[in-house]
Amino acid sequence: MQHLVDISPVLGAYDGKPKNGQPRPFGNWVKPRYARRMTGSTLDWNNEQRAGAAVLAPSGRVDESTADAFKEHLLTAMESEPATAVIDLAGVDYMSSRGLRALTLAQRAGQDAGTTIVLARPNDTMREILAISRYDMVFRVADTIEDALGN
Repeated sequence: MQHLVDISPVLGAYDGKPKNGQPRPFGNWVKPRYARRMTGSTLDWNNEQRAGAAVLAPSGRVDESTADAFKEHLLTAMESEPATAVIDLAGVDYMSSRGLRALTLAQRAGQDAGTTIVLARPNDTMREILAISRYDMVFRVADTIEDALGN
Protein backbone atom coordinates (compact mmCIF):
# COMPACT_ATOMS: atom_id res chain seq x y z
CA MET A 1 0.00 0.00 0.00
CA GLN A 2 1.26 3.47 -0.86
CA HIS A 3 1.60 6.13 1.76
CA LEU A 4 -1.00 8.91 1.56
CA VAL A 5 1.74 11.54 1.24
CA ASP A 6 2.90 9.81 -1.95
CA ILE A 7 -0.49 9.73 -3.65
CA SER A 8 -2.07 12.90 -2.28
CA PRO A 9 -0.45 15.22 -4.89
CA VAL A 10 -2.35 13.21 -7.49
CA LEU A 11 -5.54 13.76 -5.53
CA GLY A 12 -4.79 17.46 -5.11
CA ALA A 13 -5.11 17.33 -1.34
CA TYR A 14 -1.48 17.94 -0.42
CA ASP A 15 0.87 20.28 -2.21
CA GLY A 16 4.00 18.84 -0.59
CA LYS A 17 5.54 22.27 0.00
CA PRO A 18 7.02 22.63 3.46
CA LYS A 19 5.91 25.56 5.55
CA ASN A 20 8.54 26.83 8.00
CA GLY A 21 10.50 23.62 7.47
CA GLN A 22 7.50 21.50 8.47
CA PRO A 23 5.30 19.62 5.99
CA ARG A 24 1.94 21.24 5.53
CA PRO A 25 -1.04 19.40 6.94
CA PHE A 26 -3.41 17.61 4.65
CA GLY A 27 -6.35 19.49 3.21
CA ASN A 28 -7.34 21.44 0.18
CA TRP A 29 -5.26 24.62 0.16
CA VAL A 30 -6.77 26.04 -2.99
CA LYS A 31 -8.62 29.18 -2.00
CA PRO A 32 -12.14 28.96 -3.36
CA ARG A 33 -13.22 31.94 -5.41
CA TYR A 34 -16.67 32.46 -3.93
CA ALA A 35 -16.88 30.43 -0.76
CA ARG A 36 -16.21 32.12 2.54
CA ARG A 37 -16.69 30.98 6.03
CA MET A 38 -20.23 31.79 7.04
CA THR A 39 -20.14 34.54 9.61
CA GLY A 40 -23.76 35.55 9.85
CA SER A 41 -23.77 37.88 6.85
CA THR A 42 -26.10 40.83 6.74
CA LEU A 43 -28.07 42.07 3.80
CA ASP A 44 -29.17 45.70 3.65
CA TRP A 45 -31.86 47.06 1.35
CA ASN A 46 -32.58 50.35 -0.34
CA ASN A 47 -35.98 50.52 -2.04
CA GLU A 48 -37.30 53.34 -4.15
CA GLN A 49 -39.91 54.07 -6.80
CA ARG A 50 -38.66 55.33 -10.16
CA ALA A 51 -40.74 55.90 -13.27
CA GLY A 52 -43.51 53.69 -11.92
CA ALA A 53 -41.15 50.82 -11.15
CA ALA A 54 -39.92 49.42 -7.87
CA VAL A 55 -36.12 49.54 -7.66
CA LEU A 56 -34.89 47.06 -5.06
CA ALA A 57 -31.22 47.38 -4.15
CA PRO A 58 -29.85 44.70 -1.82
CA SER A 59 -26.34 45.17 -0.51
CA GLY A 60 -24.15 42.39 0.90
CA ARG A 61 -23.98 38.64 0.41
CA VAL A 62 -26.97 36.45 -0.36
CA ASP A 63 -25.87 33.22 1.29
CA GLU A 64 -27.32 30.62 3.62
CA SER A 65 -27.69 33.10 6.46
CA THR A 66 -29.45 35.82 4.41
CA ALA A 67 -31.31 33.91 1.68
CA ASP A 68 -34.60 33.63 3.58
CA ALA A 69 -34.71 37.37 4.29
CA PHE A 70 -33.80 38.04 0.64
CA LYS A 71 -36.67 35.83 -0.52
CA GLU A 72 -39.18 37.41 1.89
CA HIS A 73 -38.19 40.92 0.83
CA LEU A 74 -38.61 40.09 -2.86
CA LEU A 75 -41.96 38.36 -2.33
CA THR A 76 -43.23 41.28 -0.24
CA ALA A 77 -42.23 43.67 -3.02
CA MET A 78 -44.18 41.57 -5.55
CA GLU A 79 -47.33 41.89 -3.41
CA SER A 80 -47.55 45.59 -4.28
CA GLU A 81 -47.82 44.51 -7.95
CA PRO A 82 -45.49 47.02 -9.62
CA ALA A 83 -45.46 46.87 -13.42
CA THR A 84 -41.66 46.49 -13.30
CA ALA A 85 -39.36 45.49 -10.48
CA VAL A 86 -35.68 46.25 -10.98
CA ILE A 87 -33.33 44.32 -8.73
CA ASP A 88 -30.13 46.36 -8.56
CA LEU A 89 -27.34 43.83 -8.02
CA ALA A 90 -24.50 46.37 -7.86
CA GLY A 91 -24.14 45.88 -4.11
CA VAL A 92 -24.41 42.09 -4.09
CA ASP A 93 -21.01 40.47 -3.60
CA TYR A 94 -22.16 36.86 -3.89
CA MET A 95 -25.35 34.85 -4.32
CA SER A 96 -25.73 31.21 -3.36
CA SER A 97 -28.13 28.74 -4.96
CA ARG A 98 -30.67 29.64 -2.28
CA GLY A 99 -30.53 33.25 -3.45
CA LEU A 100 -31.08 32.09 -7.03
CA ARG A 101 -34.07 30.08 -5.83
CA ALA A 102 -35.43 33.25 -4.21
CA LEU A 103 -35.17 34.99 -7.59
CA THR A 104 -37.13 32.13 -9.15
CA LEU A 105 -39.85 32.38 -6.51
CA ALA A 106 -40.00 36.16 -6.95
CA GLN A 107 -40.35 35.71 -10.69
CA ARG A 108 -43.26 33.31 -10.20
CA ALA A 109 -44.94 35.74 -7.80
CA GLY A 110 -44.23 38.56 -10.25
CA GLN A 111 -45.83 36.67 -13.11
CA ASP A 112 -48.94 36.13 -10.99
CA ALA A 113 -49.00 39.87 -10.21
CA GLY A 114 -48.20 40.95 -13.77
CA THR A 115 -44.75 42.25 -12.77
CA THR A 116 -41.70 42.07 -14.98
CA ILE A 117 -38.46 41.55 -13.05
CA VAL A 118 -35.24 42.95 -14.49
CA LEU A 119 -31.80 42.41 -12.97
CA ALA A 120 -29.57 45.47 -13.20
CA ARG A 121 -25.90 46.36 -12.74
CA PRO A 122 -24.45 42.96 -11.77
CA ASN A 123 -20.75 43.04 -10.93
CA ASP A 124 -18.34 40.56 -12.55
CA THR A 125 -18.91 37.91 -9.88
CA MET A 126 -22.67 38.17 -10.19
CA ARG A 127 -22.47 38.12 -14.02
CA GLU A 128 -20.54 34.87 -13.79
CA ILE A 129 -23.01 33.36 -11.30
CA LEU A 130 -25.93 34.37 -13.53
CA ALA A 131 -24.21 32.94 -16.61
CA ILE A 132 -23.25 29.64 -14.98
CA SER A 133 -26.76 29.16 -13.59
CA ARG A 134 -28.26 30.33 -16.91
CA TYR A 135 -30.32 32.93 -15.08
CA ASP A 136 -29.13 35.45 -17.64
CA MET A 137 -31.40 33.53 -20.03
CA VAL A 138 -34.34 33.60 -17.61
CA PHE A 139 -34.15 37.27 -16.60
CA ARG A 140 -33.38 40.34 -18.61
CA VAL A 141 -30.05 41.69 -17.36
CA ALA A 142 -29.40 45.41 -17.84
CA ASP A 143 -26.13 47.30 -17.49
CA THR A 144 -27.79 50.33 -15.89
CA ILE A 145 -30.95 51.06 -13.97
CA GLU A 146 -32.03 53.47 -16.71
CA ASP A 147 -31.69 50.67 -19.26
CA ALA A 148 -33.71 48.38 -16.98
CA LEU A 149 -36.44 51.01 -16.76
CA GLY A 150 -36.46 51.41 -20.52
CA ASN A 151 -35.20 55.02 -20.48
